[in-house]
Amino acid sequence: MNKRNRLTISIIAAIVLLACACPATGLPTLNGQPTPFTIDFPTTQADIPTQVSEVPTLPPLPPSNELFSDNFEAPSNEMETFSDESGSAETSGGVYVLRSTGDVWNWGRSESEFANVVIEADVTMTTGPANNNAGMGVICRMQTREDTSIDGYLLAISADGYYSIRSIAAGSMSPLVDWTFSDAINQGGGTNTIRATCNNNDLILEVNGQQVATASAVAGGSPTGSIAFAAVSFETAEPVAEMHFDNLVVSNP
Repeated sequence: MNKRNRLTISIIAAIVLLACACPATGLPTLNGQPTPFTIDFPTTQADIPTQVSEVPTLPPLPPSNELFSDNFEAPSNEMETFSDESGSAETSGGVYVLRSTGDVWNWGRSESEFANVVIEADVTMTTGPANNNAGMGVICRMQTREDTSIDGYLLAISADGYYSIRSIAAGSMSPLVDWTFSDAINQGGGTNTIRATCNNNDLILEVNGQQVATASAVAGGSPTGSIAFAAVSFETAEPVAEMHFDNLVVSNP
């Protein structure tokens, strides 16, 4: 064997001995043992303590006194619809249209009945006599007798600026507050907001936010009944009166 071959074999042997002297893993050792290799994993969501927030308890809403309301955008489920020789009543064009064709009061009544009640609505005369001598208003505690006459209380205004509170017995009206003029009433085709209160013995009429009349219920008068819208022309030569009622709200006193 020549020198080149012996040198090559010596170099190879040295490399083998050096490789055997190193740990197989190539990792640093501690006391002759490999140092453990660990991985720190991130803490999971389940390990994170959670804080539950208490949902605040809201106070209960105060009870509403409202019994029902109607803006007449759809046919009314509460106020009647009819047409006869005395006139007509219907929901049309977003209002309750009450038409009287004679010289007596015509009305459209509710299905429900009430004892103590507050009735509020907007009313506008669209057809009536030239001198505005026409009436419009609401009836409370309306009852029908066997002969079809009615009992109740009418709280009304006129298109020429007057107001009145009247009791009704067997279809006959008696003034508790006779027709009296008030600047609070918008005349002609102006819209008026009527608020009528029938509460125990008290009858109160407000127009456009102003109280204009009070009266006491009559002994033996109707204690409960329907509500109704009412309209009339007081002019025989011009008997047609048409009133549009809107934004009805009926509530407890």
